[in-house]
Amino acid sequence: MNCLKTISVERDFGKGRLILTSVIFSGIYFLLFFTLFRTFLPSVPLIDYGPFFLILVMALVVPVHLIMHCLPLWLSGTKAICGIRKDQWPYLYYSFDQSISKHISITSTVLPAIVITISSIVGVILFPQYIHYIALVSALNAGLCVFDMLNFKQICMISKQCLIEEHRDGFYILRPIRYEEAN
Repeated sequence: MNCLKTISVERDFGKGRLILTSVIFSGIYFLLFFTLFRTFLPSVPLIDYGPFFLILVMALVVPVHLIMHCLPLWLSGTKAICGIRKDQWPYLYYSFDQSISKHISITSTVLPAIVITISSIVGVILFPQYIHYIALVSALNAGLCVFDMLNFKQICMISKQCLIEEHRDGFYILRPIRYEEAN
């Protein structure tokens, strides 16, 4: 295997710029989501459970997001872990210990965005009285997905036969060596 490319969104864009982009995108997403569904769904009184419930629900978004990243890896037989590291950003992470295909990497990268967004839309339609909580959860997830979508863009540009390997400083794109090239 030859290392074709290293993907490190943090190195390419900078931590501050990523956080600012994520916060701005999350805010815009919340405004659009809340306004759109509040306008087109039947107007019902909102039910509020207070700030502790909001904090609890928001705190659950990050672990669910990380587990969604790991789910395709676990289903493909790859050992993957979620965790917290205090010495490197992003502090919450998921990691896998072997090379994976482009298809599994793409699925792992976009799954939280797809599942949580669709679940939020269905949740708002079924429970419009909780639109404020669901919109905040969906917006937080969208902010977390900014980092994922930048990785997704990079992964989509590689060839189909390449493998992705995760390292502490980013993702390595590995190109298999053909027999003709080795000789």
